[in-house]
Amino acid sequence: MTAKPNNNIDSDKRFIRDQLKWLVVYIGIGFAVSFFLPFPLSLVIALGLYALIYFIRARVLKKRLRDTNGTRSLFDFLSSSSILANEIGQLKYYCMCCTMEHREAACPKCGSKMKKVGT
Repeated sequence: MTAKPNNNIDSDKRFIRDQLKWLVVYIGIGFAVSFFLPFPLSLVIALGLYALIYFIRARVLKKRLRDTNGTRSLFDFLSSSSILANEIGQLKYYCMCCTMEHREAACPKCGSKMKKVGT
C-alpha cells in the first residue's frame, strides 16, 4: 500500500521556496544598486526597481490565475470600465410615487425625485 502525497504540503513548500527566492532577488538588487550608486540615488532606484518587479510579478500571476480558472477576478471586473458601464446600463429606475420607469433626476410624469432601482 503506497501513501498518496499530500498536495497541501507540496504547495506550501513551493510557496515558501518561491517567497525565499524572491527575497534573495530583492536583497541582491538592493546590494548591487547600493554598491554602485551613492546613497540617496541608490535608495530611489532600488525602490523603483522593487515596485517595477512587484508590478510585473502581479500581472504575470494574475494572468496565470485567469488562464487556469478561465474567469476574471472581482478587481478585473471593476477595473474594466466598459464591462462596468454595460452592467450599469442594465439597471432600471422606477419612480416611487407613480412607478414610471425613467432615467432622469426627476420623474417626467409626476416630478418626484424619489426613485428605486430595479432590474
